[in-house]
Amino acid sequence: MQKNVIDYLIIAFTGILLVAACPALAEDAPAAAPATDVPAVEQLLKTKTEAVLELLRNKALDEAVKKDRIMGLIEPIIDFPLMSKLTLGKANWGKLSPAQQTEFVELFVDRLKRSYLDKTTVYNGEKVAYRPGVQKGNKVNVPVDIITNDKPIELLYKFYASDTGWKAYDLEINGVSLIKSYQAQFTELLRTGSPEELLAELKKPVAETAIPGVRSEK
Repeated sequence: MQKNVIDYLIIAFTGILLVAACPALAEDAPAAAPATDVPAVEQLLKTKTEAVLELLRNKALDEAVKKDRIMGLIEPIIDFPLMSKLTLGKANWGKLSPAQQTEFVELFVDRLKRSYLDKTTVYNGEKVAYRPGVQKGNKVNVPVDIITNDKPIELLYKFYASDTGWKAYDLEINGVSLIKSYQAQFTELLRTGSPEELLAELKKPVAETAIPGVRSEK
């Protein structure tokens, strides 16, 4: 149960995923962000997080309406296309045709939304502790702790300044990169299979997929 809560909070609090050792695509590299903008990113993350938590606490709200409102809050500050490309990696991305690349982004993003929004009902009042953001090269990183009955879950959100505002494109959980994990799975699948087989896996119902990082935990 606790893992489901953490999974849902990950998507609900803003973003998704990858970091550190995962190579970015050169043409999509995040733009530089002035250090003076760190407080703005901190406030953006806190505002979105608190709004999502307020919805999660509203037991009277219809679940379908709740999910729609949560996605409406977080979708504008998530760079889904960049996140999708990063999960595949530059070398693997080039193995797909332009049409397959478009389909991959659509399928991967849709699966993420469905997998994590299905976990709205398992929220159990976990608290959030915000820590100071830091400038890290040309990006802004904001650490957040999820307070559970066990030890805190350490999250590290990564943002960059897009043409339309700050976007979350990356997340670590206890030092582990989610996109790097996805990338390892996709690399292995493409090493032994084809782009068509990868897309076929993403089209399967979540419970049936052979991609561990995308499977819904029960």
